[in-house]
This record gives sequence, C-alpha cells and structure tokens, in this order.
Amino acid sequence: MIEAKTISIQHDDAREAGALAWGELSDGLGRAPDFVLLFIAGHLDAHVVMEGFGRDLPARTRVVGCSTFAEIGEEGGLSRSVTAMGLCLGGGVEAEGFSVEDLAGREREAGRELGERARAFGPKLLVLLADGLVNTDRLIQGLQDILGATFPIVGGMAIDDGRFERAYEILDRRVLSGGAVALGFRGPVELVAGAKSGWVPIGATHICTRVENGNVVLEIDGRPALDLYLEYLGPRAGEMPSVSADFPIGIVDAQEAIALLRSVKGVDEARRALVFGGDIPEGARIRMTRATRDDVIRGANEVGAKLVASMPEPSLALFFDCGGRKMVLGPRYREELRETFARLEGVPKVGFYCAGEFSPVDGVTMHHDETFTMALLRG
Repeated sequence: MIEAKTISIQHDDAREAGALAWGELSDGLGRAPDFVLLFIAGHLDAHVVMEGFGRDLPARTRVVGCSTFAEIGEEGGLSRSVTAMGLCLGGGVEAEGFSVEDLAGREREAGRELGERARAFGPKLLVLLADGLVNTDRLIQGLQDILGATFPIVGGMAIDDGRFERAYEILDRRVLSGGAVALGFRGPVELVAGAKSGWVPIGATHICTRVENGNVVLEIDGRPALDLYLEYLGPRAGEMPSVSADFPIGIVDAQEAIALLRSVKGVDEARRALVFGGDIPEGARIRMTRATRDDVIRGANEVGAKLVASMPEPSLALFFDCGGRKMVLGPRYREELRETFARLEGVPKVGFYCAGEFSPVDGVTMHHDETFTMALLRG
C-alpha cells in the first residue's frame, strides 16, 4: 500500500518555503511520511530550503529530490515553488534511498556504484534524479551493467532555472551537486511508464558519420554537422542557440519512426560541430524534426491516455517533463497536463520540468530529450 499527498509552496524566502512545505505536508498526511519526493525551484538555494524543510523533519523520514526548471504539483505546472510528495508505505511495500557523487568524467563507473548500492536492497524499480550537467546516458548504462538491461528506471535530470550553471540533488539532509540520487521500491509494487514528444521528422534521413565523445557530432553525411543543421533552420538560423529547443534531432529506427530525440545543447563554431545533451552513436540514422504547439500537447495527451488505460487505478503519478517543452509551449504550457490530470482525478501527482528524461524504450530505459515522460505506480 502507498498513501501519498502532494503540496506546493511559493515563497521567495528559501528557508521559510522549506519550513512551510514540511509543515503543510505533515499536517495534510496527519503523520510524518516514510519518504518525501522533493522538487525545489532552481532560483532558490537548495541548501537553505533544506535548512527550513529539515528543521522539524523526523530522523525516520527520508528525502529524495533535486532542483528544477519548474515544478509539477496537484494543480499542474507551476514555477518558483517547493513542491513535495509525502509517501506513507505499508502492505509490504518498502523503499530505500541511494546516492553517488562526482559523476563528471566517470559516469558509467558511478552508475555501477549506484547500481551495486541499489542491488543490495533488491528493488523492483528505481526513480532516478541525476545531475543535468553530466552524461546520463553512461550513468544509466552503468546502472544497467549491474541491475540488468531491462531493469525499470524512470526519472529526470536536475537543472537550475535555465542558466545551466549548477544543479542540486538531495538525499535526506544532504545537498549534492554533480551527483545522482535514486529511490528504490520493493515488494508488491507495479509500474507503467512511457514517453512521447509530439515532434515529427522532416526532410531526408542522414547518417552521423563522425562523432566524438558520444555527444559531439562533427559530421553528418560527411559534411560539417552545424552547416547542415543551419540549412534546415533557414531564416531562423540567426536565433541560435535558443531556437534549437524547437528543432531537436531524431534518431530513427528501420521504419523511419523516431526512437529517441536529442536536443542541441551547444555548438562548436571552430569545428562546425553540434553538442548534444545525450549520446548519438556514430553511424546512427537521424532526421531533423519540428512540431507545432498542438503537436507537443497532443504527444503528452497520447502517452497519458495510454498509461491510464494500462493502470486505471494507480496509487500515484510521477511526471518528468522536459524544460524545453515548457519553453516551446510558452503561455500554453499548462495545457500539456490538463487532459492527463483530468484522467487522474483523485490520484496524487508530482513531478518537475527537467533537463532530460529517463523512460524505457522497448523495455530498456534510455535518456530522452524534449519528451513528456510519465510513470504510474500502484502498491
């Protein structure tokens, strides 16, 4: 059994926001929860928020969380908040928190370390919150080296408020940066998860012919990658780099369907290269993509309908929504959650807008960009 409740506090004083969040959460549940999923707006100092949140926090209550671009609470998307979901566990459902530090440059090794810590607990699934300024493809690969390729992992990448300078991860009263935290569940708990973007492929299929370090694409079809990308952007090329959120690159399968989206995070002008947040294998078949705001909203509605049909009565719903989608949707960003939230009336909900999302593709968890990722848990 999992009993959950979500609260959101919007307050510019970080310490007061944390204290109010804990007070409202514990009052709403009527007792101290076993675990808290905590999402802190990127403009707030996470250390100070935790000083307030932890002031009256019992030692038995565990915390797993991170900093965000924006948050998702019971009323939908919101900004500049401290949003928390309290979890009270029973009926044989148990949970445990894990962390690993100093990911940069050793992501796969760190993933193995995190996997070993989780494996000792024997979880059925992990909710993973990883720093958004490192290579999480390799972190996930390291976890899968230990837990197995098809072990269920869902989650998202911590981020600040869009500056891409520093992100924070939280385990209990510790605030990390450059690390990853995870919440593992075991016992009679079920999960369904999925991700969809709404972006559609345009133009011809191309081959990544030269890739460096997994995520730096130097050449496409033997041409400088940046040159080809700017050709597709046409008159909007002058809006780089901000316009890249509107035009991610899709890695396509044999049927020309998009298997994964990759967002351009930066460019190397000297080498005419594109720098991505996730890996693109050398030899990968790719297509440029685009979407209207209606397409983006439709993608979210489709995955929401599919998952709710698969699990009509979940105990809770988790959302990991790309911050790039929020920017693309602009003032319409709240529409993205409206239909799915209506399908989940009465179900506790929480999540955040992140720098990348984790969800299975054909049973194997992958790092995604620009997706609406959702997970339903029942226990």
